[in-house]
Amino acid sequence: MQREDSSEYDVSSSDSSPGKDAIFTPLFTATLSDAVKDGDTLQFTVMATRAGEENGTIVNRQFEDIEWLHHCLTTQNNVDGVIIPPLPTRPDVDARSAENKSKQQLGNDTKVLKPDDFNNDCQNVEGYLKMILNHPAFGRDVAVEKFLCDTVAPVRSKLKKGLLSKFTDAVEEVRKGGHRDIDEFFQKKREWAAEYSKIIKETSTNFDKMVHAQLRLSCSYGNLAAEVTVADGTSGPDSTKLNRIMYKFSHGLDNERRGLEMICNYGEITLGHVLDLYSRYMESVRSMLYRRTCLLLNYEEANKNFEKAKVAKRQAAEEAKIEAEKKYEECTDTARIELKSFLQQRILAFGEILTKFTELQLKSSRETYALLHNSLTTVQQLEV
Repeated sequence: MQREDSSEYDVSSSDSSPGKDAIFTPLFTATLSDAVKDGDTLQFTVMATRAGEENGTIVNRQFEDIEWLHHCLTTQNNVDGVIIPPLPTRPDVDARSAENKSKQQLGNDTKVLKPDDFNNDCQNVEGYLKMILNHPAFGRDVAVEKFLCDTVAPVRSKLKKGLLSKFTDAVEEVRKGGHRDIDEFFQKKREWAAEYSKIIKETSTNFDKMVHAQLRLSCSYGNLAAEVTVADGTSGPDSTKLNRIMYKFSHGLDNERRGLEMICNYGEITLGHVLDLYSRYMESVRSMLYRRTCLLLNYEEANKNFEKAKVAKRQAAEEAKIEAEKKYEECTDTARIELKSFLQQRILAFGEILTKFTELQLKSSRETYALLHNSLTTVQQLEV
């Protein structure tokens, strides 16, 4: 991971001075008990409890409901300066997506389809809801309460963003994103975010490739174990001893397969999950910094217009300048608090997950070693 300089934790600035961080208390806690496939949709069972109450509510929600909640929160609130928790990746539910995912993980020529396992999707959605509920800008929003408490999901519209709109946004980001910041703290953060975003995305991709390679190897062990089992069935004077050896060899191969699958699973739900989360989170950080840069440009433009304004238009230009300055300063104050919270949260998350990842890797390796050692001992004790 890239190590930031000490300025990362310096949140002082002459341009703005935010007050002491307020302690935010979530209004709800939420957990996901399971996810059930219903045709081409995935139904999540969400259990929510209001603070101070014992009895909670249980509702069923589709991923489209979560997308709509995200849309409402980000369009009906002022998100200037806010690092928006990233929306989870849409689950692969239909047969074609499952087949493509299996080929990506096990190889294009694989004939094995991984069975439906939506535990990771539950983990991602539950993590997203917890981040929303614990965020001061969103945790007490009425849209969140309706999502968690209403028996029937809120009516949603189809969300669609055209290719032209995405292209226009990308062009604008390139054009405005290179503008030099007047605050050195935020200039350094923009440079850091651009670099770190690339690094963590590459790290996440490479980690997935490593896990997929291990999955393909475990699949090969399984195929070899099956072939050895077929060979275990020959007849002849020495067939009994040979069959016993082949059986134990096949058993050992299958143990190695299960051990590798266990290692892959532990890797996906620990380090793989957090790398993917923060690679998407960094996009939110960059988006927040870009929104602030746009407000900075508006503020500088308003200053120029005020200086050039004639007497008849000077009052209107001054009002526009004051409004632009207010939005910029409020965004800057919020952004400073958000960055401080995010950076601390990131360090704690990686520290915790790396510890858990290491412990689970050691656990699975020891269990696999014990199984293989028993198989080897049994084979060595056979009379040949």
